[in-house]
Amino acid sequence: MDFLQILDAPIQPGGLVEWIPAVPGGLGSWSRDVRETSHNHEEHLRSAFEYRALTHREGGRESWLGLAIEFDEPMSVPSVRSALVAYINRHEVLRTHVVLKADRDARYRTERYTTEPDTVRVKMARIGWYTETPLLLEQIAGSFDRATAPLHWPAYRFATVARPDSFTLFFAADHSLVDGYSLVNAHHELSELYRAAREGRPPALEPTGSYLDFSDAQRRAADVADPEHRAVRTWAEFVARFGGRLPPNPLLTPGRAGPAEEGTGPVQLARTRLLLDDAGATRFEAFCAASGASPVGGILGAMAVAFRETSGADDFAVIMPRHTRTDRSWLHSLGWFVGLAPLVIDVSDDPTPAEASRRSTAELSASRHGSELPFLRVADLIGVTGSPHTVVSYMDTRGAPRAQAADDGAARVLRSHSYADDEVYVWVNRTPGGLRMHARYPAETAGDVPVFLDRFADLLARTAEAG
Repeated sequence: MDFLQILDAPIQPGGLVEWIPAVPGGLGSWSRDVRETSHNHEEHLRSAFEYRALTHREGGRESWLGLAIEFDEPMSVPSVRSALVAYINRHEVLRTHVVLKADRDARYRTERYTTEPDTVRVKMARIGWYTETPLLLEQIAGSFDRATAPLHWPAYRFATVARPDSFTLFFAADHSLVDGYSLVNAHHELSELYRAAREGRPPALEPTGSYLDFSDAQRRAADVADPEHRAVRTWAEFVARFGGRLPPNPLLTPGRAGPAEEGTGPVQLARTRLLLDDAGATRFEAFCAASGASPVGGILGAMAVAFRETSGADDFAVIMPRHTRTDRSWLHSLGWFVGLAPLVIDVSDDPTPAEASRRSTAELSASRHGSELPFLRVADLIGVTGSPHTVVSYMDTRGAPRAQAADDGAARVLRSHSYADDEVYVWVNRTPGGLRMHARYPAETAGDVPVFLDRFADLLARTAEAG
């Protein structure tokens, strides 16, 4: 499954319709929900609140994730409506809203409100017929940017683009509501809900837990954690290595970029490519096993070697998202089930790819505890401010329903465009078709990031070929 910035998605033009969730009576008819808000969600709302106060912009913050699903048949309007309502009923996170409040001393508190199943409807709004893909995607991207503002409900939106013999179904949501695994699952769920509605049968879907229950349990456990928690110790050791702060990325050109675009910040570039086909990825995995490394360790090892060759730095320091779906009940849940773990790979002695892969595998095991507490809670306990500058994510989607169909073009994960002059994100996904990479990095302060990405891709290819 491709992971694309929305403006790069190969969507055929057609008739655009937006499907807008609404509840009669508005939020005034919702019930106060005593379940606690996750630290991830609160941190996200804090950032959005401060951003709005600074820029006076009420729209979205370009922090949404989404999905485009292709259907090779004429669109049934009643079936789409039925599928969307069923999806909202299935996932309680789409029927809840968290209000962030701040006092004069900038102390925050949250209040959650939730509405019952079968109370949300979707309104159909016909936007128009598009004959050019770029204009269509600009319209959809702009609409999603505005509709997914995390301080408002709904912070998500659906859309369809219909053609005589096919249609595309879009779903976009603020990051506080979804993560990457959520969207991989959403491909199967939305497809099945649509086909079940079309065929007049019950959907064949596994039961799912509520992200609200997970958030409540995680929040209560994290709030009683102290500086002796192993996640806190892991992070404290990491930042101590870099003078008590999150390490900057030495590949970037120092200094801030030019004027902000419409008050948002410096724009980021995107790069997407197939690193290895399935046969090549299988050979690379065999190399990792023979080297005493895991496939993820092998990927990080290749990155570390490429990083050393490009920057000359002694350490490859990154933050790695790790999923927190620790119970089977969360397996099919929609939500933000992600923790962050720091890791440092020593490359000062110019290790071979095999040695770097072994070191990365060991570091992955040693640092895994860092993701056991949300980063906001850790940051409060150790006194660190700011956000990570270098993030590397890995996800294996081969076990997901309809994974092969997605790889063949039936679905694509989408993201909004981003603004930052000090962030480098690299996503590597193992799919039935091989290893895919998606990256984003600053346009004006990119420095040697493109060189690093090319060297990483080339090293993977050479290693897979040589074994």
